[in-house]
Amino acid sequence: MHISHYSAQYGNRVLARDFSMTLKPNVVNILIGANGSGKTTLLDFIAGVATTKVTGVKYDVPKPKQVAYQLQQVQFLPTLTVAQTLKMYQELGGKTTTFHDDVSELISPVLDHIWSTKMGQLSGGERQLVSTYGQFLLNRQLYIFDEPTSNVDSHNTEIILNLIEYLVLVRHKVVLITTHHPEQLADLPTHITTLN
Repeated sequence: MHISHYSAQYGNRVLARDFSMTLKPNVVNILIGANGSGKTTLLDFIAGVATTKVTGVKYDVPKPKQVAYQLQQVQFLPTLTVAQTLKMYQELGGKTTTFHDDVSELISPVLDHIWSTKMGQLSGGERQLVSTYGQFLLNRQLYIFDEPTSNVDSHNTEIILNLIEYLVLVRHKVVLITTHHPEQLADLPTHITTLN
């Protein structure tokens, strides 16, 4: 998957001009850049949901229906329980197996104690973990995570990174994340691109 001649503008502010990047398989593709550099705008473009003025060419990038995209600010229906929310993800992904099939040892200890909790009662870090696991339940060609470990404690950060590692190394999916802490992924195979 490759993006070339990408340019983006927000009002009069130029975010990117003639930028190119390649998304490689079997590694975690990391996009880094300063706050306000346009990382999220680029992710929107790759996912096919850009609302700002952007141009560029995408090669072999799947259609939006084949992209799982986790935004920074995860929005859920606050009255749904964790179980109901994950069931919704499971149905969207077409999965007919149980929730914990692939990663039971990893995710069960955390989900078991919040399973019946309403999403509106979870901490920000817990919602981020549920969102990441929800993306995991989708069967997509490309997974995009916009700062998946921001505002997440070290224990849940480790679980989130293990889920991402599983997507890359076991399911062989293409994964792109943004982060201000690439050192968190030091134990994983990575391909880093900087958006200046």
